[in-house]
Amino acid sequence: MQAYGGISVVNALPSWYGSSMAVNLKVVVEVSEGKNEENDVLVREILDYFRGLGIDNLRVEIKSEIPRSSGLKSSSAVSCALIGEIAKKFDLELDVPKLSAILSLKAGVSYTGALDDSVASFYGGISFTYNKEFRVIRKDRAPEDFIILVLAREGKGTIDLNKLRKFRVLFKEIFEMALSGRVVEAMKMNGIAVAEILGFPSEPIEESLRRGALASGISGNGPSYFAVVKEGEEGPVQETLERYGRVMKVRPINLDSRN
Repeated sequence: MQAYGGISVVNALPSWYGSSMAVNLKVVVEVSEGKNEENDVLVREILDYFRGLGIDNLRVEIKSEIPRSSGLKSSSAVSCALIGEIAKKFDLELDVPKLSAILSLKAGVSYTGALDDSVASFYGGISFTYNKEFRVIRKDRAPEDFIILVLAREGKGTIDLNKLRKFRVLFKEIFEMALSGRVVEAMKMNGIAVAEILGFPSEPIEESLRRGALASGISGNGPSYFAVVKEGEEGPVQETLERYGRVMKVRPINLDSRN
């Protein structure tokens, strides 16, 4: 089964309200009989869960286009693809994104469970969730006339959760902005705010916006930057971001078959 990476619309850490947009960076997971050789802590947690249901002796193969520890939702994509593949293989009725969030918390790879990331990863489009209660508020289609330029970086640092949560009122307002339909504006506000609060350099964001990006900022808790542009207008922004490193050109994705 496959699932997708994404970029943040609204970071869920400050207020527990989160929103993510799926993009066409793909994770494909295959499960077969045999001994698992994957050492990832989240994968082990998932396999332990299914072992408790009597499903054992699984070998996992993961192929991913998403840089790890980058803020591009790689853990949620792997988790959803793996849970979904096992559920399909053994004909299990499961809420895949919710189980992904629960096991992500249990494995210690997420502060909130990242239900917003998991919903977008599994269903596509844009998710709106309240992660504290594992509640999906809404799923929307993602706009299809955008290009998203990602300055992909790996290696998450230590996140100051208390510092972020001091801004919970601000991020709740940004969430309401996105929920009202002002998604690109919310992405811009969120991306700039996260960069400022967590101390990421602002130059890639400021220069992207000056060169015509509709939104730019930090995705997740970093370290990757993103810029949203109208299709056909990405040249100047891409040129700007390439001065800072490798740039990936991706698109929002909608998975209508799972809606």
